[in-house]
Amino acid sequence: MKKDSKIKRILAVAAAFSCALSVFCGGCDTGDIFGKHAHSYVNYVSDDNATCTANGTETAKCEKCDKTHTREEKNSKREHSFVSYAPNGDATCTANGTETAKCEYCDATDKREISNSKTEHLFTNYIPDGNATEERDGTKTAKCDRCDQTDTVADEGTKLPPAAEPAGGVPVKGSAEEINEADFSIHFLELGNKYTGDCTLIKCGDTEILIDAGSRQNSAPTLNKYIARYCTDGVLEYVIATHAHQDHISGFIGNSSGGKYNGVFYQYKIGTLIQFAGTNQDPDKADSVYQKYCDSVKYIKGEGTTVYTAKQCWYETDGAQRQYFLDKEKTLSISVLYNYYYDNSTSDENDYSVCVLLTKSLGDKSYSYLFTGDLEESGESYLVNNNALPEVELFKGGHHGSYTATTTKLLNVIKPKCVAVCCCSGSPEYTQNVNNTFPSQEFINRVSRYTDKIYVTSLAIDVPAVVDGKISGKTWNYTSMNGDIVFYYGDKWKLYCSNNYTLLKDTEWFKANRKWQSAGA
Repeated sequence: MKKDSKIKRILAVAAAFSCALSVFCGGCDTGDIFGKHAHSYVNYVSDDNATCTANGTETAKCEKCDKTHTREEKNSKREHSFVSYAPNGDATCTANGTETAKCEYCDATDKREISNSKTEHLFTNYIPDGNATEERDGTKTAKCDRCDQTDTVADEGTKLPPAAEPAGGVPVKGSAEEINEADFSIHFLELGNKYTGDCTLIKCGDTEILIDAGSRQNSAPTLNKYIARYCTDGVLEYVIATHAHQDHISGFIGNSSGGKYNGVFYQYKIGTLIQFAGTNQDPDKADSVYQKYCDSVKYIKGEGTTVYTAKQCWYETDGAQRQYFLDKEKTLSISVLYNYYYDNSTSDENDYSVCVLLTKSLGDKSYSYLFTGDLEESGESYLVNNNALPEVELFKGGHHGSYTATTTKLLNVIKPKCVAVCCCSGSPEYTQNVNNTFPSQEFINRVSRYTDKIYVTSLAIDVPAVVDGKISGKTWNYTSMNGDIVFYYGDKWKLYCSNNYTLLKDTEWFKANRKWQSAGA
C-alpha cells in the first residue's frame, strides 16, 4: 500500500470518530452519519428591547432544530416617549409659558410652548397723571407688575373745583366770621391807646406768628384779648421782635400787678422768638422798657422758648433757620431777609429792624407780603441791594408811614398792591409838623404811584389847631380809622376792617391834611 493511501484511511477513521462524538457534544456540523446538520436561521423576530439610546436585538430558531440565534436589530432605536408634560409656570404677559416631560424610556426631557397660556397684565399701583381740569376728571396710569405695559384709566372724582382767586391783588370785602376758616390771615391790630405802634398777627391753621407788640405796656390787655380769638391753644409758635423801641416791644412785657406781668410773653407759651441782632439800648438801665424786655426774654427761655437773633437765622447757625414753613404742605412760609445792620452798627435804632417776607404758593404761582419793621432809608437801600425782593401783594408801611421810610428805591422793586399802615393818623406824638405826622405827605406821594389801597388802623382826634403848618399842642385822643385790618385768603383774597373799609385817600382827615399824588405822576 502506498504511503498516501494509508494517510487517507487514517483521516477517514478520525473523521468518523469525530462525527460519532458529535452526537453527544453537538460540536460539529460536518457529515450526517448520525443525522448531524448545518443550522438554518431565517425568521428573526424582534426581542422588543430597543431603547432611545441603543438598538435592540432579534432572535431566530433554527429551522431544523431548537437551536436559537440572537443578533443586533439594526436601526431599531426607539423614538423618545414624552407623555406626562408638566407646566413650568413661566408664562408672562408677553409670552406663552412652557411645559416639560421626561422620556418614559430614558432621562431625556422635552420642553414645549403651551399655546394660549399668556398671563393677564397685573396693574396695582395707579398714579394720577395730574391732568384733571375744571371740566373733566383726570386719568391715572399704572405699570404692569410683570412687564413694561402701562394702563391708563379714568381717575374718577378728580375734577378740579372752580379756580380760586389769587391770594393777592385787589381784595374783596370779607367778614369776621370767615377769618377763622381761612387758609391764612394777616391781622394789623389796633393797640388800645392813642400811641402809634406795631402788632401783626399771622395765622395759618393752628400756627400763629406775632410780629411786634406795641405800643405801650398798657396795650397788653387789648393785644391778649385779640390774640385769644385766634390762638385758641395758648401757643404762639413764632414771635418776631423787630427792634428795641417801646412801640414794638412793650406789649410783650405788659404791666405788673402784685409782681406779675400781664404781657404777651407772660400769657402765652412762645415756641421760637426771633429778635433783633443789634441795639443801642442799655440792658442795665434800671426800670427801662428794654431792661424789662430782657427780663421777659429770660422768663420765656426758662419756660422752654428757643431764642434766635435774625443774624443767626440768616446764617443758619445754632439751629436757626432762614425759612420757616407754617403748614404741612409747605405752601406758606416766612423767611428772614438779610439786613446789612445785622452785621454792622448804626446810630438809628430803627435800622436794626428784623425784615421778613411771607410767601404763599398756589400751584405754579406765589404771592408775597413784606414786613420791614421801622427800617429807614439807609436800611431799605441795603435791603434792596442784598435781597432778591419780589413784587408784593401787601406791604406793612415802613416806620408807620414816616417820610423817612418807604423809599422810592424800595417801592420800585416791590410795587405793592395794598399797604397797611399801623399808626394813629395825624397825632403829634413824634412831630408837630402837620405834613410829617403819620402817614406823612411824602409817604403818600411815593406810595400813590403804585396803589390807592392804603388802609390805616387809628385816627387822632381832638388834635390842637394847626398854626403855620404846625400843630399847636401835643394833646390828642384817638378813635378807629379802619380799625383792626385783616387780609385773608380762603377761596379769594379778602379784606376785613373792624370799623370801615374807607381808603385813606377818601377819609375826611386825608382831605383836610393831605394831597393825593396821581399814579404815574
